Amino acid sequence: MTAFIAAFTATFIAEMGDKTQLVTLTMASRRSPYQVFGGAMVALGLVTGLGVALGGVVADLMPPHLVAIASGIFFIFMGFFTYYKKEDNDKIKAGGKSASVQTFGMIFLAEMGDKTQLVALALTATFGSPLLVFSGAMLGQALNHSIAAFLGARYLSLLPDRFLKVATFIVFIFFGLLMLYAGYRGF
Repeated sequence: MTAFIAAFTATFIAEMGDKTQLVTLTMASRRSPYQVFGGAMVALGLVTGLGVALGGVVADLMPPHLVAIASGIFFIFMGFFTYYKKEDNDKIKAGGKSASVQTFGMIFLAEMGDKTQLVALALTATFGSPLLVFSGAMLGQALNHSIAAFLGARYLSLLPDRFLKVATFIVFIFFGLLMLYAGYRGF
C-alpha cells in the first residue's frame, strides 16, 4: 500500500501546474472536456505503463538497496530540478482534429521522459509493486487532469506558481529521503 500512496501523492503533486495539465486545461477550455480528459488519460496510461515496465526491469537488474538509494537520489534531484526549472506556459492552439486525438498526441509526446514517468519507474524499481504504482500514479493523474478539464482555468489559475513549486519540492525531497533511508538500512 505504501507504493500506491507514494505513487498517488508524488504524481498528483508533481502534475499540478505541469505542462501536461496545462495542455488539458487549455484544450478543455475550447473543446469537450470529456473528449480532452479521455485523450489525456489514454496517453498518460501508456506513458505511465512504460515507466512502470522499465521500473520492473531495473528492479530485476539491481539489488533492492541500490535501487532505493538511486531512487532517493533521483527524487531529491527532481525536487530541486522542479523547483528551479522555468515552465514554458505558452497557450496550446486547438486545431481541426478531434479533441481526444489532439490531446492524446500532445500529452503523449510531452510526458515521455517527464518527471512523472520517471517517478513511476523509480517507485516500481524501489517497491517492486508495478500494479500498485501504476494504480496510484493513474489515480493521481486522473484527479489532476479532471481538475484541469472540468474546473478549468478559472479556478486552477488561482494557485500561485510558487506554491505549486514549493509543494512539489517538499513531496519529492520527502520521498527521496525516505528512499535513501530505506536503501541505507538495506546495507
